Amino acid sequence: MGRRLGLGVIGCGRIAQAHLSAIEALRDAARLIAVADVDEKKAREAKERYGAKLSTPRFEDLLQNPEIEAVIIALPNHLHHPVSIASATAGKHVLVEKPMALNMKQATEMVEVAQQNSVTLMVGQSRRFSDAVFALQRNLPEIGQLFRIIVSFLVHFPSPPTDWWRRSEEAGGLVILLQGSHSLDSILTWVRKMPQQVFASSARRNLQWEGEDEADIFLSFDGGELASVHLSLSTSPALHEAVLVGTKGMIRLQEYATGKPFGFGYRLHLNGKRIISGEQIPSSYTLQLQEFIAAIGQGRKAIASGEEVLSTQLVLDAVRQSDRERRVVSLCSSLDTQGKIG
Repeated sequence: MGRRLGLGVIGCGRIAQAHLSAIEALRDAARLIAVADVDEKKAREAKERYGAKLSTPRFEDLLQNPEIEAVIIALPNHLHHPVSIASATAGKHVLVEKPMALNMKQATEMVEVAQQNSVTLMVGQSRRFSDAVFALQRNLPEIGQLFRIIVSFLVHFPSPPTDWWRRSEEAGGLVILLQGSHSLDSILTWVRKMPQQVFASSARRNLQWEGEDEADIFLSFDGGELASVHLSLSTSPALHEAVLVGTKGMIRLQEYATGKPFGFGYRLHLNGKRIISGEQIPSSYTLQLQEFIAAIGQGRKAIASGEEVLSTQLVLDAVRQSDRERRVVSLCSSLDTQGKIG
């Protein structure tokens, strides 16, 4: 067994289980040193289940531990920024859950502090890491010039699976950051440029939370390309698919739940012909962590680095502004640290 990266996990709630399982799957490359959660019972249970050496209610204890080289931050959205800053300042590499932050100002500061301390900052855009998405990207040239993308991310949560979803201040609204961070990140990865204009509209159907649980987002690009994103927390049965239309054909990616925690299967069609399908094994979280470990070891920027995901954050800011002000929002053609939105 070669050298293993010493990891700490901050937050032991719902999404942390996917990250902890990924560490377990990559035990030859990573070792779980400690877990932290303000709920000491959750921290102890995670320690016992996944074999951590230590558990603590204080994330600061992980930052002071010399065995921990990197942390995975699996906390409510409003804590991504302050805990990432503290972790990078302590010299720890950071894999932070999506959305990267609540706004562009926070996200930019996270990148700057990581650069100042020479640590890797990666954002958990886990849906980039699947066999189907890798195959989709390889086959993009087959459909010619891309001019339309339609993403539907329609799922069913009759009640909040975790308490902080209830509070708009902690979630940053709700579904736009929660699911839109995935969908918009995918679109920007495939189109490879920023939109010129954004329009969004949202609604709330379920009174168990304060934020929006339904949203539609429309993007237009300088070459006439159009993209739309449709988000829901109230759709049953669920529908999660992406349709990419080009001058020579179409790619359709469908994902479906397998019943396993955070597990999914996929079907990928190119011009009506299925080219790949099956259950995603290893998990997307395992592939994501593998990339994080490799980037640290090789001293390079990771896929979904903080610098790269600033683009996604800027568009999310524009989407939330459009929804709030009920108008079309224009973005500058190039990304800068000010995050210019018109």
